[in-house]
Amino acid sequence: MAAKVATVTPKTSRMRTSINSLKTQRGFTLIEVMVVLGILAALLAIGLPRMNINNTNIKNVVRQMSVVTREIRNQARLKNRTYRLALNMDPKGSSYWIESADGPVYAPSEETLKRIAEGPPEQAPPSKFQKDQKILKKDRELPQPLHFGLLDLGRTAEPQKTGTAYIYFSPEGLVEKAAIQITNGQALTWTLIINPLTGHADIVEKATLLKDVTR
Repeated sequence: MAAKVATVTPKTSRMRTSINSLKTQRGFTLIEVMVVLGILAALLAIGLPRMNINNTNIKNVVRQMSVVTREIRNQARLKNRTYRLALNMDPKGSSYWIESADGPVYAPSEETLKRIAEGPPEQAPPSKFQKDQKILKKDRELPQPLHFGLLDLGRTAEPQKTGTAYIYFSPEGLVEKAAIQITNGQALTWTLIINPLTGHADIVEKATLLKDVTR
């Protein structure tokens, strides 16, 4: 008895080709998904620890500074001295310290600062302030990559972003209205808003200027 021979029609051949092609496409798609997931997992493994470290560091910095501003205000009232919080705005190594002077010393206006900067260095008036190490024993450095992004003061038209900036605390217990931005230079920026009556610093978890909180 003769064996039956299966007949392969063009339609059957096309179906098999389509099925094999579909299997191949599904296989490549799964591999691609696995590769992408692997890359994402690697990026998260690298990025998350750094993000957590930056978040922890900035929380510590703003908390420490909020304690310092209240203590400076209290000491200014108790000792009848003018204090100022000095901020080194260098992005490669920001730091802050405290200076004080006897009696009331008023913060210089923007015009006065400009006149001093444009004049000969020898004609600059001597500073009445000296570094005060009773509240802070030494300069306090910000952990890299955190740095002071800017200092926004009520007495200046534009925020200060370079050099050494000062926030004044009067013997009467008044503090300059100020916003201090602390940033890692990328997506992380927090702001300390200093209350001029109490010295208390409110923490805002974004970049903020004085005009944004006084409207």
